[in-house]
Amino acid sequence: MKNLETRLESLHAFARERIKLTSERMKTRYDSRATDHYFKEGDLVWKYNPKRRRGLSPKLPYQGPYTVVKKLNDVVYRVQRSPNAKPKVIHINWLAPYRATDQNSI
Repeated sequence: MKNLETRLESLHAFARERIKLTSERMKTRYDSRATDHYFKEGDLVWKYNPKRRRGLSPKLPYQGPYTVVKKLNDVVYRVQRSPNAKPKVIHINWLAPYRATDQNSI
């Protein structure tokens, strides 16, 4: 019985160690691909909208451009599509930086 208890404790410690290593590896992979976007007031951004709309390609899930009206905290922004539109409060994960395209390059 003592031998079984010792083996179970050993296996439990081994499993905890493997879970910790796997967790650290997953964090490293996530952090290597994650990009930090920070926006200032007046910046133009795209707003992610996962809802599919009839007639639009599902490859284009972003709407906008929206203007950043105010940074409420590190991860929440108030954005507005036009001066007359109602502002929306959006988490930073749902925003992407807007890059203007040069129409002459087409």
